[in-house]
Amino acid sequence: MHEMEYIQEVKKKFPLDSINKELDKLKDLNVLVIGDTIIDEYVFTMPKGRAIKDPILSLDFIKSERYAGGILAIANHIAGFTNGLSLVTILGDHRREEDFIKKSLNKNISTKFFTKKESPTTNKKRFIDHLRNGKLFKVEYINDESIDEETESKLIDYLKEELPKYDLIIVGDFGHGFITDNIVKVLQEHSKFLAANVQTNSANLGFNYITKYKKIDYITTNENEIRLTLSNRFGDSSKVINELKENVQFKDILLTQGVEGCLYVRNGKIYSGPSLTKDVKDVVGAGDTVFAITSLLSYNAIDGELLIFIANCVGAISVNTMGNKDRVTKESLLKFIGDLK
Repeated sequence: MHEMEYIQEVKKKFPLDSINKELDKLKDLNVLVIGDTIIDEYVFTMPKGRAIKDPILSLDFIKSERYAGGILAIANHIAGFTNGLSLVTILGDHRREEDFIKKSLNKNISTKFFTKKESPTTNKKRFIDHLRNGKLFKVEYINDESIDEETESKLIDYLKEELPKYDLIIVGDFGHGFITDNIVKVLQEHSKFLAANVQTNSANLGFNYITKYKKIDYITTNENEIRLTLSNRFGDSSKVINELKENVQFKDILLTQGVEGCLYVRNGKIYSGPSLTKDVKDVVGAGDTVFAITSLLSYNAIDGELLIFIANCVGAISVNTMGNKDRVTKESLLKFIGDLK
């Protein structure tokens, strides 16, 4: 189906007022989010060319911006749809950046910070070609080792006490040593509803797959991440999902497929929808945005066709923002939908 026909059909079936009512139902959800804090720093430069005396690229500095990424971004997006939520994360014992983090979080987010010993708060610095918005290279300030046993024990005690108090638990697992196997077990055993996004990135490639979880209510993942997990490069998408189910018990799953849009499966029924933008400024954070908002929708068992439509709307908004500079809110989402033609 052509993109324009798809939009008209969905908007006819789900008028803006009805979508607004569905989004209103999210505001009273009691949510806890947990995962790795990441500070995304974007250094905008003007490439000048190869240095005369060294085989390196010479750059003129233009400006630098910092955004709250990782689980901070996920929390900020959710905060645009709920009255409040709780955030559990870990910061470093040096280069901590706690003041910046607190200022970057929405006012309706309550925080619980743990500390990782001999570690900075994870910072990913990307150098950008200012004219084309293309990324040149990245420098990471990071300690990927697992948290020490003492910190893990404190976190486990805290989670066992807190998790049962919440309607749903949303895990942003970026594979930087915070969500250990023991933490995964606690999350699985004590959560009423568990949503998880487990990411493969340059720092953890091959060591942070969704199969570390055995029981999840809702998963979102990039299709390539599942293929890496299962060593299944070319198989049909639906078969890949079925193969994953042999390793992980899950109820709902959403596969983000880049320019192809999304694929959502609930109770064996498959829903799909095309990407709703051809303009891409930056893909960093787009998957996290989709995960954050659709986790709430999955918990509320919203119509699968509407969920996939909202997922693609949210993705379109996100890829037109540099990194996690802006958060998606209920108002910005409704405006985007209203403007679609």
